[in-house]
Amino acid sequence: MDFATQRKYYNRCHFLESLAPSDERNLDIDGYGTEKVRGINWVERLGRRIEMSDPPVFILFTGLPGSGKSTELRRLSERLADPDCANFLPVLVDGEKMLDLTNPVDIPDVIAAILFAVEEAVLKAEGKDTDKAMGEGYFQRLWNWLCRTDLDLGKGELSIPGGAKLVAEMRTRPSLRRRVRSIISSHLSSFLSEARNELVLLEDRARQLGRSRLVVIFDSLEKLRGTSGNWEEVLASAERIFAGGAPHLHLPVHVLYTIPTALVSRRFEDVSFLPMIKLANFDGSPFAPGVTAARELVRRRIPDDVLAEVLGPDCEARIAELIRWSGGYPREIVRLLQSALANSHLPLSEPDFQRIFNELKDAYRMIVTADAFEWLALVAKERNYTALNDGHRQIADQMLLNNAVLRYVNGESWFNLHPAVAEIPGVKTALAALAAPAADPDVQQ
Repeated sequence: MDFATQRKYYNRCHFLESLAPSDERNLDIDGYGTEKVRGINWVERLGRRIEMSDPPVFILFTGLPGSGKSTELRRLSERLADPDCANFLPVLVDGEKMLDLTNPVDIPDVIAAILFAVEEAVLKAEGKDTDKAMGEGYFQRLWNWLCRTDLDLGKGELSIPGGAKLVAEMRTRPSLRRRVRSIISSHLSSFLSEARNELVLLEDRARQLGRSRLVVIFDSLEKLRGTSGNWEEVLASAERIFAGGAPHLHLPVHVLYTIPTALVSRRFEDVSFLPMIKLANFDGSPFAPGVTAARELVRRRIPDDVLAEVLGPDCEARIAELIRWSGGYPREIVRLLQSALANSHLPLSEPDFQRIFNELKDAYRMIVTADAFEWLALVAKERNYTALNDGHRQIADQMLLNNAVLRYVNGESWFNLHPAVAEIPGVKTALAALAAPAADPDVQQ
């Protein structure tokens, strides 16, 4: 294979990239084939909840990074905007651009980000200059109020170019963020009341443009994970604002929030959790439709003739092995393809091909610590995700955040280990211990 071709397909396999619904590499996993390989059609399920409801809906949605969640939310946004159907004005909020996801988050941050994105979207729909109009809109009024409430705000290091820049400045300047949070927290009821009134006005403007309603889709909040030094604090902040039904985050418009997957161990109610592509049934028997869907996902990235040049005469057998090692995890499939294309000698020799999986196993061994072996074995045995005690809960959080445990739907929800995790010797030993018959206490030693 020539270098230009190899480089082209290597770049078609960037696994951190979120694809637009129109991208030729994008596979509508839930719409492919006759079997639902993720249990249901997730865009259909979420879309119907929003389209059918007169009262504003509040939806919590999660999925492992790389499970296809952001792609599905973009597909949902496109569906809701269809003028022949719901005809909503969807506002897709990117949490990574609006918030500092490496530090704890609070209610004012989230509400301010929503207001900014909605106002900007409505102004664009109206054909107005967003920079100029937002300098005279809600955020300028909010900034003026904040400065009147705290006379030191707006001076020195707490100054900002103007109200329209407030959200961006809060994201990058911790001292300003803390000060604004403090002011708003002291007047939270009035802030929320004004914010909700503003959203009602913005939805009215959307209706004047011929749209039926507004819908806010807040993506990337599931990436709230902080750093190695503060991940528990960051996760606790997410739990704090979303727990108990998150009353402060209910809005007078339809709204969907993504949340960190680790919060499922907090027994949150009614969280939609996007599963992996099911390659096997609960009992371990093969599930052919899932393998077929995963094979098509591979084909969308690299056509068959090019794959044959990469993987050699045993191409289909090697693709099957690659899919098996992915556990049905879409990002893993693409990452393994890119690893294959990174090799300097193609087609891949057998040692080079096996090296891809050895590197995958090494990566997960670095993530999985010895104190997690017992809990992971229990997940593998029971096909269930549960935190047995406070110590196990922290382990469960880490394992789910790092994709060591994968979720599937087979009528009911169930969990299993990533195939590379299942190969870790300590996990195998712990699983064997669980499978061993218990000693009879009545038998004399």
